[in-house]
Formats: sequence, C-alpha cells, structure tokens
Amino acid sequence: MEELTLDPRCTNCEEPIMGKPKFCVNCGFPENGTEQEKSKFIAEKAILKSKQKEAPKRIKSARNTLFIVGGWQMLSSLVIFFLQDDMIELIAGAVVFVIFLLLGFWSQKKPLIALILGLLVYLTLIGLGAIGDPSSLAKGIIIKVVIIAFLAKGINSALELRKKPA
Repeated sequence: MEELTLDPRCTNCEEPIMGKPKFCVNCGFPENGTEQEKSKFIAEKAILKSKQKEAPKRIKSARNTLFIVGGWQMLSSLVIFFLQDDMIELIAGAVVFVIFLLLGFWSQKKPLIALILGLLVYLTLIGLGAIGDPSSLAKGIIIKVVIIAFLAKGINSALELRKKPA
C-alpha cells in the first residue's frame, strides 16, 4: 500500500515547500504573500508569456531588416560603381552586404548576439557616413530610425525569450 504524503506544495509550480517561506524557491510565487503580491505575480507571468509568444515574429522582422539593409547597401554600391566607376565603393558594399547576410542567417541560431552585432554594424556605418559627410546623418532619418527600431525590438524579443517562464 502506498503512503500518502501531504507535503505542502507550491500553488504555481507544484514543487514541495519546506517550512513556511514567503516565496517558492523554485518559481518565486508568493505562496505566503498577500493577494496583491499573488495577483502581481500572475499578471507578470501572463505578460511574459505574451511577450515570448510574440518574440519569434519580432526576431524574424529584425532578421529580415538585416537582409534588407545588406541588400540596400549592395544595390547602392552597384549604382555608385556604374555611375562613378568606383571599385572601392563596390568592394566595400559587397563586404557590408556579406556581413549583413551572415548576421541574418546567424540570427536564426543566435538571435540576440547576431541582432546586437547587426545594430552595432549599422550604427557604425551611419557614424562613418557622418564623418565623411555630416549632412548624411539627416538624410533618410526616418528610414534609419525605423531600421534601428526593428533591430531594437528584435533584440528585446531575444532577451524576453531568455527569461525563464515561471
């Protein structure tokens, strides 16, 4: 005959609770907390779950942004090459294209680091362009802000996926 044990268990994760701790050591649920603390924990858990559900879509948008930026760099380099016969511009554009292409593919395996590097490379390109021509900083500012926003949202979503759901 099996013994029936009545060890107290966490209401949230069902882990055994030793003593009378205020918070579950496994999931952080305020087992002996106030109703307000319990409600807050449940609400935060629901928000995290919602963010984690949306995260892959935002990461995919950020990945596509990397591909678009790389393609745009290559296309603009080709145009400059054919108009000005500037081989250095073509080579630089091809290198940047390859970097963004590799970061885009890498973001499928390691989205956080790939998107952070993509954002840093993009910001570096903007900075280098501003050094060469300060007026380039204001040119296309809306598109630049949109690209930065997509990459930042992707980074934020990758961070959300790293959080352990309670």
